Amino acid sequence: MPAYPLRHVDDAFLKDAPLVIRSTVQLKAQPPQVWAALGSDEMWSWLPLIDRLEWQSPRPHAVGSIRRLRMGRFLTIDEEFYRWDVERRATFRVAGQSRKVLDALIEDFVLVPSEGGTELTWTIAVSPLKGRGLPLGLLAPLLRPGNTVAIGGIKKLLR
Repeated sequence: MPAYPLRHVDDAFLKDAPLVIRSTVQLKAQPPQVWAALGSDEMWSWLPLIDRLEWQSPRPHAVGSIRRLRMGRFLTIDEEFYRWDVERRATFRVAGQSRKVLDALIEDFVLVPSEGGTELTWTIAVSPLKGRGLPLGLLAPLLRPGNTVAIGGIKKLLR
């Protein structure tokens, strides 16, 4: 596990975090297919920023599963899933980081069956460490469309 733990947060943080971004995409795949993509080893493979993703827990994944993700050889994080509602919802908190960057981070994935497919909503809630100087008010308008494009990349796994 990366050396620096993050603050332990729960679902309340999805509403109260300094920065909360929700992105929704409509997918032409049914929830079981979308769910399989979310839990796959290829999740986020379309994003150049993420250069490694490894499940630390054996399959089948469940509450308590750990996934390790590395971003640009700069930051490695361990994601601990505290919700794993098969084909409906998965939520994790970042438990540890390789560099002191974040105070807390949660990501939540909600799948809702829709006509002809699935509506996937990805919510990210984050708080940087104090003194890191991240201008959250300026970042939010830039991150929202970027996150929608990022999660929309899952379509590449659903072909």
